[in-house]
Amino acid sequence: MSAVVDAKAATQEQPAASAEADAKAARRAEIMANIAAAKAAEEQKTSYFGTHDGISCDGCGAEAPLIGYRYHCTKCANHDVCEACFNAWDGGKGAVTNNLAAQKISTDPADHFFKIYKDKSFKGLVKSAAKTTAGPKKLKPNDPCSCGSGKKYKKCCAAN
Repeated sequence: MSAVVDAKAATQEQPAASAEADAKAARRAEIMANIAAAKAAEEQKTSYFGTHDGISCDGCGAEAPLIGYRYHCTKCANHDVCEACFNAWDGGKGAVTNNLAAQKISTDPADHFFKIYKDKSFKGLVKSAAKTTAGPKKLKPNDPCSCGSGKKYKKCCAAN
């Protein structure tokens, strides 16, 4: 009788182990998808790093041109901040300063919503991560021939 009970318990454990393995595999796939999305977002973000001519930081008062990331408030008419001031804003939980004092800006963090931004005057500082590979070197007429004959290319393989 105990052997029958042990066999039933073993068959019940197999589906549980299989379900647990499936859950782990699904979680692993979700994590890999999140990592790929984060890498893509970081690569896209580097296209916004550069010199923003004519733009100064309304938060710390850094003079134009703003170098680095530029964050633009979507709720205000003309409110731009640098990366340091954006980090101080902390998603609406931190502080918003107005050291430039060129315009009247609310210092309540909840009144602002910043997004990374660039306009026509933007000049990127980070080159694209895509690397181009050079093809084989093109032979010129006076170069030694690639066949190994010792003759000039123009008198050997190019003549054919």
